[in-house]
Amino acid sequence: RDLLIVAAIVLVVGFAAADALRSGGSFERAPAPTETEPAAVEPVEEPTEEERSLGRERFPRVPTSGTVIFTDTGLDCAVREFATPSGREFGNVVARSGCDLWVAPVTAKVAVRLGSPTDDTVPFRFYDLTSSRRNLGGYRALFGFIVWSRDGQRAAWCGGSRMGFDLELGGAVKRLDECPAAYTPENEVAFAIENRLVVEGRTVLRADGGITFARFGEDGSLAIVVDGSRLERYEGRRLTHAAEIPAEAQGAPPTLSPDNCAALLRRQGFVDLLDVGCFAGAPLSVPGHAAAWSPDAEWIAVAATEEIVFYRVGGEREVVRWPVEAAEIGWR
Repeated sequence: RDLLIVAAIVLVVGFAAADALRSGGSFERAPAPTETEPAAVEPVEEPTEEERSLGRERFPRVPTSGTVIFTDTGLDCAVREFATPSGREFGNVVARSGCDLWVAPVTAKVAVRLGSPTDDTVPFRFYDLTSSRRNLGGYRALFGFIVWSRDGQRAAWCGGSRMGFDLELGGAVKRLDECPAAYTPENEVAFAIENRLVVEGRTVLRADGGITFARFGEDGSLAIVVDGSRLERYEGRRLTHAAEIPAEAQGAPPTLSPDNCAALLRRQGFVDLLDVGCFAGAPLSVPGHAAAWSPDAEWIAVAATEEIVFYRVGGEREVVRWPVEAAEIGWR
């Protein structure tokens, strides 16, 4: 857990640096958040001229499914969404943000940073992109660490008091005794307690070192990071594959493929694709600072300087480029 805290501090420093570099600097600031119940929903307002100008772009199509959601560094870090099969932009944007973004799987829910980190906590707000004015509440997350349930209807995080919170979006917050690590496929909250992964008071996995990250795959597999340096994949309690995380990529949470067979790792100026041991494609190292997997694990989207680049990593290599710069990116 100490390693996770150190790693998260590195992320917070990165958030602050991004704020300092970004021109303009204006964005919505979250009101004083509460850690006990959702903030009041803001009243519906008429869209601004800036918001009307968004949602009209069209980029080259990417021959796969899903929608790509990202924060655009050139538009006050507006949250934008595009359908990959057509390259067409949706009009359901959030016009301003603090650049950081957490995208829910399946649903159109997102969490967006609104403001600067203070006291190791990051202010954020939930939105439903089916209606950009639908505000689902504002909170603060310790080190900006937020996890989503597989159905995209719940999110969990740790508050500044080191107490965890579990929220069904649009409902009430449930207090947790520990900081959450992940959701299980059954939407139970899992906790990383030293070398154990604990769900509903029972130990579901015991590792050889401290568990600093955990994620349940869509195929029922489980991936954990041990001592911040080793990525392990399990089926049940059976270790199936493992890979060492290069020292220069340690600290930031990995972005796992749907089946936990490969990970996208961030290091200074590059995104690396790490084969955990069961990935069918080839390793890859490309310029960029953020990345996401397509739902079918055939493509990755990489946020690079002045563009988003799509690489086909399953099968024959193919590349598609979008002329827009993103701070963070997600794919659902």
